[in-house]
Amino acid sequence: MTIVSPLRVLARTVDRFGAGDLSVRLNSRRKDEIGELSQAFDRMAERIGTLLSAERRLLQDISHELRTPLARLSFAAELVRSADDPDAALARLKKEIQRLSELVSTLLQVTRAEGDPNAANLEPLELDELLAGLIEDCRVEADAHGCRLALRSSARVTVEGDRELLRRAIENVIRNAIRYAPAESAVDVDLSASREAARITVRDYGSGVPEDSVTRIFQPFFRVDDAREGSTGGVGLGLAIAMRAVGLHHGVIAARNVHPGLEICMELPLKCVDVCIGGTGASAPAADNLARPGF
Repeated sequence: MTIVSPLRVLARTVDRFGAGDLSVRLNSRRKDEIGELSQAFDRMAERIGTLLSAERRLLQDISHELRTPLARLSFAAELVRSADDPDAALARLKKEIQRLSELVSTLLQVTRAEGDPNAANLEPLELDELLAGLIEDCRVEADAHGCRLALRSSARVTVEGDRELLRRAIENVIRNAIRYAPAESAVDVDLSASREAARITVRDYGSGVPEDSVTRIFQPFFRVDDAREGSTGGVGLGLAIAMRAVGLHHGVIAARNVHPGLEICMELPLKCVDVCIGGTGASAPAADNLARPGF
C-alpha cells in the first residue's frame, strides 16, 4: 500500500492536469524515488502553466495591438471613397497598410526569436564590422530626427552567432535610442571587450524612463507612455526582440537611467578578441566617461 497509494495519487493528479486543471500539484514530501518523481511533475506543471499563461497574454496583447491599426485602416479606406482629396486619402491608406505590415513583421520576429535555438545559423561574426554597417543604415533615420550617431570601437571582436538575429537586436536598440534622442544630441554606441565577453552600449540623452519601468521595457508590448509610443510609431516589441535574441546567444541585456538619458548594455560571450589599437570608429567617438551598467 505504501507504493500503490502514492502512485494512484500521482496518476489522478496527472489525469487532472491533462484535463486542463493547470493549478493541481502534488507537493510531496517523500524522500524516495516516488517523491522525486512527484517533485519533477510539480516542476514540469509549473513550467507548462507559466508558458501557457504567457502564450495567452501574448495572444491577448496581439489582439489588442491589431485592433487599433485595423480600425485606422478601415477609416482610411472609407476616406478614399469620400474624401475631397483622393490622393491624400490614398497616401494615408498606404501609410496605415505599411504600419500594419510592420507590426505583423515585428510579431514574426518575436516568434522566430523564441523558436528552436538549435535552428540558429551560427557563424563567426565581426561585431565591429556589424556595428559600423548598422550605424550607416541608421544614419538617415538619425538625421531625420535631428540627432547624430557616434560609434567608438576599441577592438576587433569576433563572436559566434546568428548574424540576422544579432543585427536585428542591435538595430532595435539603436533605433529605440534614436526615437527618443532630443534634437541636436548624440546617440553614443560603444563596443568594448574583456577576455570573457563583448559589450555593446547604446546611450541617448533623452528623458530616460521611470525607475520602476527600467526592467519592464524588455517586456512585449510594454510602453512607458502610450501617447509617446503612438506618436513615434513604436509598438513595444523592439527591445523584447533584442532581449530574446541576446538570450539565445547566452548573453545578457540590461538598461539603466544615466541622467540624462537611457543606456542599454548588451554582453555577448566571446569566441575570440583581437584588440585593435585606435579602434574602428565610424564617426566621432563617444565621451570617455560614458557610464556603463554593472552586471
